[in-house]
Amino acid sequence: MGEVQAPATLDSVALRTLIDAIPAGALVIDECGVIRAVNEELGRLLQYDTASLVDSSLDHLLPERLRPQHALLIARFMKAPARRTMGAGQALFARRADGSEIPIEIGLNPLNTPDGLRVLATLVDVSAARKADLLFRQMVDSAPYGILIMNSRGRIMLVNRHLPVMFGYDKAALEGQSIEMLLPERYRSAHIALRAAYESSPEIRRMGPGRDLTAQHRDGSEFPVEIGLSPIEIEGEACTLAAVIDITERKKMELDLRRVNTNLEEFTYVASHDLRSPLRGIGDLLNWVQEDLGEGVSADVLRNFERITLRVRRMEQLIDNLLAYARAGRNTGETSLIDLPSMLDRIEELSSLPPGFSLTRQISASRFTGSLTPLETVLRNLIGNAIKHHDQPSGHIEVRAENDGSFCHITVCDDGPGIPAQAHERIFKLFQTLNNAADGGTGIGLAVSRRMTESHGGRLSVTANTGRRGVTFHVWWPRFLRKDVSDANPNQCPAG
Repeated sequence: MGEVQAPATLDSVALRTLIDAIPAGALVIDECGVIRAVNEELGRLLQYDTASLVDSSLDHLLPERLRPQHALLIARFMKAPARRTMGAGQALFARRADGSEIPIEIGLNPLNTPDGLRVLATLVDVSAARKADLLFRQMVDSAPYGILIMNSRGRIMLVNRHLPVMFGYDKAALEGQSIEMLLPERYRSAHIALRAAYESSPEIRRMGPGRDLTAQHRDGSEFPVEIGLSPIEIEGEACTLAAVIDITERKKMELDLRRVNTNLEEFTYVASHDLRSPLRGIGDLLNWVQEDLGEGVSADVLRNFERITLRVRRMEQLIDNLLAYARAGRNTGETSLIDLPSMLDRIEELSSLPPGFSLTRQISASRFTGSLTPLETVLRNLIGNAIKHHDQPSGHIEVRAENDGSFCHITVCDDGPGIPAQAHERIFKLFQTLNNAADGGTGIGLAVSRRMTESHGGRLSVTANTGRRGVTFHVWWPRFLRKDVSDANPNQCPAG
């Protein structure tokens, strides 16, 4: 480093010692903006030989676009010198020796020396801070939900691009305004106290758990929201980041589901109590009529009695099926350890495969905790269907099970007549069958199986076998307990 061109006085030596001791880039300029001394840290920061800077104009360290007005700024400062930060709230840049620019913060300190007024300027590279700030803003802006940042006075400092769309405002109309403008008017006064309580003990948490929160659109309409709060600090000020999610569609789905389950419960109640008794009465009347007629009844009349009796029984079975379907949507929350080989042993023992039919299994899935009885019911139904709807006197059923992420993937493959592709979804609907044969079933089993599977957080589907007869039913059953489906919620039936 070259010698500083300054009078060899004690004050000059003290100033030299001062700037060398500063851990940031530092330089001293005179009233004309000429550099009189620099430290090694500034040379490293701006990639200059420090000797080459002494006695040069400060403009040499500025981007060219900033040089024309800089002389005026220096003159103004020299007229009223005071210790301060330069360009507060503005983006400041310094020019390196290779012409590149870096963002900086500058502190100015006027000094009285025997040689006149001097200014000590300290430069701090804020590239990392600017990158972090840019990354933070990009993360906030790219979030798929509304985000805002408010200060301790409840003023909105920053919003991302989703939040103005959600509330129907322009971005400029929100920043700087009170957070209460986004709330229904009836909540605003109380919210000020709630906000103050949060600021006294800030923490990461959901806002108003267990309550229905609503926000207010610009047009005055209200919509349901979920809000998460996180305390953050910006430039030394305690602030709050709020994530706002519009849950209108979710609420609509929950309401629709609640209505469907309520209607189904009401219908099954009517079917159970208001239809079963009259049917039994009809059955009793038929028996009495037959007894009254005695034995001298023609064969045609007897056949009609049998047909009526059969229809009454089918109607009773229909009522039982409706009740079974309604109950299938209930998750009791009861769990136990599920061992699939033992479960299949029980199913084979109770189902007793007909002569000519065989069942093989390939089980690689590990044991897991879940709802045993519903899963066993579903598998028994699928295996039973594969036998009942087979079109030949002999057949083969193959059951496979393997771990598939969070699920146990179980397949039941048969070599029966198959199911047309256009009917793959229809067979899971209530009372839908592929034929009208007497043993074709009531069309309830698969509907109950899917409803039961979905109510426990799983999925059930069917695919045609490739290159051979038959179809394969796929069951994805959760291997891990999930809070959203494990809580005993009688009306819960999540989609797969």
